[in-house]
Amino acid sequence: MLIPLLTGFILIVICVLVQAFAYALWMKYTCRFLDHSKDLSPYHLLLVLTKSVLYLSILHAFQTLIWAIGYYLNPITCLKFKNFTESIYFSLVTFTTLGYGDITLNSEWRILSGLEGINGIMLIGCSTAMIFSLMEQIFLLHNKCKM
Repeated sequence: MLIPLLTGFILIVICVLVQAFAYALWMKYTCRFLDHSKDLSPYHLLLVLTKSVLYLSILHAFQTLIWAIGYYLNPITCLKFKNFTESIYFSLVTFTTLGYGDITLNSEWRILSGLEGINGIMLIGCSTAMIFSLMEQIFLLHNKCKM
């Protein structure tokens, strides 16, 4: 049970580091964009919001891929997926906590799916908070420009 937990925590740390790095890059971009937004139309503000949602969606797809690689390349034979596509599908369903149940892990390694679900819901929740914060800033800028 210790090795599956350790494996899960390593994957969580990798995903959190990826998210932290991606957030730092995106905050730098959006702050620079919003600092120069005195003359921007609502269309331009909507564009940065749309870009942000797409960026974060790609980020979470990449994190799902990290987990899929972790499942697929696991040297323990009890995590056999028919192909890499199946491990991506399982990871996506697990990361988003949909949990269809059509593919499951066996033995003590099934704890990985729970850890991935926790990881996914937390990281997606952080992204939701980031989008909300961005919308708040856009709303403030838009109202400030109207005055």
